[in-house]
Amino acid sequence: MLHRSGSLVVLRFVAMVGHFFAALVFTFSRRDNVVVALKFDYTDAEIDDGVHEASVASALILSCFAIEAVAFFGGFSLFSALLTLLHLTCHTIGGILLALVVLTKAHYQWAWYIFAFFSAVPAAADLCAVISMCIHRDKRW
Repeated sequence: MLHRSGSLVVLRFVAMVGHFFAALVFTFSRRDNVVVALKFDYTDAEIDDGVHEASVASALILSCFAIEAVAFFGGFSLFSALLTLLHLTCHTIGGILLALVVLTKAHYQWAWYIFAFFSAVPAAADLCAVISMCIHRDKRW
């Protein structure tokens, strides 16, 4: 049987993978969300601008996942219960909201809010953990 912290790490990984898959689905369906957000008589320039904006949001979300994966698999934030709870909360809520954006064909700009609150915050916390370990040369494993 796993310890509490061990089971939190497993839940964190599952939530991170779920949020990652929701981000991938958003990446591949962003054009549909842009078309729904535009007026009925949209131009090609408007749809291209919307797709570009949704692509940037998607790329930033996936970049945050790269940072978090390095910190997670590198063990930098793996043993901090507070960071694990932060990640578990953010990835669970972010994954659900991003999946709802895709399923309900909501406005693509919701991805920016999801990025700001549920992707950038855990990535910034992981960067702080990595920098803290590098400066203090503190090895937790």
